[in-house]
Amino acid sequence: MRSLFPQKYHHYIYIFALSLLVIGLPLSKFLLSLSQIILVCNWILEGDLKNKFLSFFKNKAALAASSLLFLHIIGLLYTSDFDYAFKDIRIKVPLLVLPLILSTSDEIALKWKHLIIKLLIAALLISTVISSLILGGVIHKVVADVRYASVFISHVRLALLIAVAVISCIYLIRHPEEKKFCWLHVLIACWFLIFLIMIESITGIIALSMAGSVLLLWKASCMKNRVLKYSLFLIMGTLFFVTGHFIHSTYKRYATVDHIDPAKLEKFTAKGNPYQHTGINTGPTENGHYVWIYFCEQELKEEWNKRSKFDYNWRGMRGDVIRFTLARFLTSKNLRKDAEGMSHLSDKEIRAIEKGIANVEYMSKVKGRISEIIWEIQTYQNTGDANGHSISQRFEFWKAAVSIISRNPVIGVGTGDIQKAFDEEYERRDSPLGKAWRLRSHNQYLSITVAFGFIGLIWFLFSLIYPPLKLNAFSSMLYVSFFTIAAISFLSEDTLETQVGVTFYAFLNAFFLFVMKENESKSEGIV
Repeated sequence: MRSLFPQKYHHYIYIFALSLLVIGLPLSKFLLSLSQIILVCNWILEGDLKNKFLSFFKNKAALAASSLLFLHIIGLLYTSDFDYAFKDIRIKVPLLVLPLILSTSDEIALKWKHLIIKLLIAALLISTVISSLILGGVIHKVVADVRYASVFISHVRLALLIAVAVISCIYLIRHPEEKKFCWLHVLIACWFLIFLIMIESITGIIALSMAGSVLLLWKASCMKNRVLKYSLFLIMGTLFFVTGHFIHSTYKRYATVDHIDPAKLEKFTAKGNPYQHTGINTGPTENGHYVWIYFCEQELKEEWNKRSKFDYNWRGMRGDVIRFTLARFLTSKNLRKDAEGMSHLSDKEIRAIEKGIANVEYMSKVKGRISEIIWEIQTYQNTGDANGHSISQRFEFWKAAVSIISRNPVIGVGTGDIQKAFDEEYERRDSPLGKAWRLRSHNQYLSITVAFGFIGLIWFLFSLIYPPLKLNAFSSMLYVSFFTIAAISFLSEDTLETQVGVTFYAFLNAFFLFVMKENESKSEGIV
């Protein structure tokens, strides 16, 4: 079948649809769907379908990249919840459609490839500026949780796209065709780094750091100048050591708890009111100090209500009761929970407590998030309570996933029964997680293994690794970075379980494999 329109029209529609897709990734789920409909219709109307399919089936890398959808189709043979299964398959259609279309469409010029990358960067720039205005309370009420500042897509997906965009900016900075806009790309990359810190995205920061580390180590290994090579290795080693030391010292500060002699505790405040001392040597701590000693609720309530428009017993912006947040915050500063302790809080700290910030260290961005993660883990170890804590909840998710896998190790539970399996597992284990927090594994590798067993996991890993090996894509700066970011995201997220997550992986993987397929090694500076 031949097309009714000149080939150049299809060519430009193809470029337009790809452009629409990258704009939609950070800004609009509607545009994601619309762009893929346009891609499919244009691909069909272009004609020559027989040769296209023959080309696709001869392309082993494209077949492997798209094969994950077939794994889900095979999983229908032993599933019981077909409604969930077909919904899941519908979400994952891009895993087949995008590699099929991008691997069988005509080559596009380098300027169009760069345009698509720039449009992704521009769309992310718009998204991050809007989110930063929301964070600052300029165009919306102040949000207590930075996650809610991302209004278009999940803050995790946004952070992953930003990580890809930073590497893309570096690629454009180094490309000889883009020298005219070099400083613009530098400024945009710096802004994206600042934004990642603003939204406290540990996943995004780790993914970007690992991608950058892989690129630097790769670059160092290819250097002929030994002084530069070993200097770069030394710098990398120093950065890893400093980061590790900071995390260790923060953990040690939390783990080192005051030794309290109950007999030596003072019984009255400076105003003569009695203290309450509970949880000595057993209760919760903040920065190594016990929360519920030197506690005088009468003074604390009176002084708080003088300084805040929010009542002492009101639930803060994050849903936590102010009195508990206040007690934890004062303890983190090693202050007593009385009038004197309240007098040492600044107005800025009062506003932070109203927002649900429970530790003075949480007021800083990355450092605060690391401190909060350590607190979550320690609280989970001491009490077993993970409810509402994103990191410690994952331990419960992973435990449930491993238990399901242990009973269904070969082929898993099937495409549609994964949520049902988790629900039953939480009941079987009498999980301490509340109903609202009983989620899936938040680990793509585990999710695949739960659904399809170890056979499915091997298939999944093959679909990840074989295509870039076959096409020598691991010699590309862009692909290595994307692959690292995606692989890291799979450790802490079910990346392929949402429309944006699936499209993020399926499109960028296919784009860097089949569209940016020529290995611009000299301009990338990788080899």
